[in-house]
Amino acid sequence: MYIPGASRGAANAMQGLRPSVKVWGALTLMAFLALLPGEGAAEPTRLITPLAYGTHMPGLGTSALALAKLLKERSGGALVLDLKEPGEGTKPQEILKRVSDGAVDAGFSTASFWAAELPAASLFSGYPFGPGGADYLAWFEQGNGRKLYQEMYDHAGLKVHVLPCAFGGAEAGGWFAKEINAPDDLKSLRMRIFGLGGRVMSRLGATTVVIPGGNVLAAFAKGEIDAAEIYPPAVDERQGLKDKIKLVYLPGWHQPETVLELLVNKDRWNGLSERERALIEGACNATLQATLAESAKLQTDALTRLANEGVRMQPWPDEVLAALRRTWTEIAAEEGAQDYFFKVVLDDIESFRPKAETAPQVPVEPKISAETKTAP
Repeated sequence: MYIPGASRGAANAMQGLRPSVKVWGALTLMAFLALLPGEGAAEPTRLITPLAYGTHMPGLGTSALALAKLLKERSGGALVLDLKEPGEGTKPQEILKRVSDGAVDAGFSTASFWAAELPAASLFSGYPFGPGGADYLAWFEQGNGRKLYQEMYDHAGLKVHVLPCAFGGAEAGGWFAKEINAPDDLKSLRMRIFGLGGRVMSRLGATTVVIPGGNVLAAFAKGEIDAAEIYPPAVDERQGLKDKIKLVYLPGWHQPETVLELLVNKDRWNGLSERERALIEGACNATLQATLAESAKLQTDALTRLANEGVRMQPWPDEVLAALRRTWTEIAAEEGAQDYFFKVVLDDIESFRPKAETAPQVPVEPKISAETKTAP
């Protein structure tokens, strides 16, 4: 009896056995052989990809899951993003360096994490009075966005290939324990806020406080802060702030959108086949398109639920918003004078924005159910 795939000796050894033993032995041998790698079988290409945000975080982390799923489906399982949660070997602030050094294959983050070393990074991730998702997408697809994005990393000598890959959502203007009615009210404010938005607040007299996102509620309870911006509303909703703080200002002038990036080590990227690179690019483009609409609804729905649970959604007073914008203009000019590439990027995107569609913004007044009254 000859068994396909078995050696002649193995087949001859089956001779002379009773029919039932022959059949059972043949099936067992064939099952064993089926477990061995066959001709043409190949291991999937696996990219170890640490994340800046946990996959439990709506928009910020769930978009990485959606990307990985899409890429696996489109490649038939031949190309896999092996996602690593924050803390599984790579801290969020270490992602760029570890990808560049080749310690990991890729990383999923937002460029604002690198703003201290790369001043223009915030312009690619969301900045004060900057573009919404639709404007960003148009700049990436029809303008110089992708080219300048890659140049930022290349000029810094970093060995990464960057792809804008998802939208994480617009942030709210912050959670406040007291009202802000005029610019002078900012002078006594102690606020948890970072980056360029923090510089604007600081210039207007506020005291900016550095507190991890998970400690914000405790800081409010202890009276250590009067206000805080944390994440987009869909994530803020899960922080428990609604039980302690009942006032949110809108819109989130400091970050009208959060752009998430996929970084791939440059040598690893160049070593991928053309098909694999095309699959990754296509999956990122599809995720950008999908999250553009999904994220806007995600944040709007979260604000509506918060409003229905007694959180008051308050528009910034015109005088305050004007002071914030004026101060941002001053800081942007100063930053551009200190860093030429910052000015190049900001000028390019601002000159492009009038040609792009206006992104849908988080509504100032979410719908509130008739039977629910908001806090006074």
